[in-house]
Amino acid sequence: MSDYSFLFGGTTGSTESTGFSLNDYASIKNGSYGKLMKAYYKEQKSDGKTAEDVKKETQSKGTEYSEIASLADKFGKTADKLLNSDLFELKDVTRTDENGVENTTKEYDRDGIVSALKDFAKSYNDFMKKATNSTNKNVARRAENLVGQMNTYYKQLSAVGVKFADDGTISIDEDKVNKLDVSALKRAFSGQDSMLGQIASKVSQIGTAATSAAKNLSGYTNKGSYAATSTSIGSLINGEA
Repeated sequence: MSDYSFLFGGTTGSTESTGFSLNDYASIKNGSYGKLMKAYYKEQKSDGKTAEDVKKETQSKGTEYSEIASLADKFGKTADKLLNSDLFELKDVTRTDENGVENTTKEYDRDGIVSALKDFAKSYNDFMKKATNSTNKNVARRAENLVGQMNTYYKQLSAVGVKFADDGTISIDEDKVNKLDVSALKRAFSGQDSMLGQIASKVSQIGTAATSAAKNLSGYTNKGSYAATSTSIGSLINGEA
């Protein structure tokens, strides 16, 4: 018979820290608690859901929330390529002319800037598609708030080559970006106080909310399975108790 005394910190006094009474302890030791909970979750018909339905739903939500958190992290890395880089600084570029003479001039890496902006747009779209449709109300609400913030930036972002579609996705007008003064691009996309910095901060907060939502699922682990502890709802559903 398993020893559950660790639930009480090795004492026989108050059990307030665990939420278990001595009667609960006795029922766990003799197996009646586990049998009772198994029967309950197998027969529970509230909302028309069986224990297996609850298990599948929990796993689905856990996968969803973990994916949102992962996409938020990916967006953060993509944004960093613009926020904390030297893309907006002049660089020495050496070219050889038709006569074999080398000439060095200071230029901006326009191709690098456009590439980084396209990555930003794609990662934003991928993230928002998942976050705005989240089954978690807190995550979805925060994502909708970010949509509102993007709308307030509409004119400013449009001025630096960001195009808005009717479905809320964004894309980059490459021709416009290449014609812009790089200082304007730097103001919009470089540094934590820029528009991109503010957007990245919101995305990070949503990712944190999604991570918390996954952790708060009863019995769920970040590997998409149920915790195998003797008192978890997950273990009871899995028939492990």
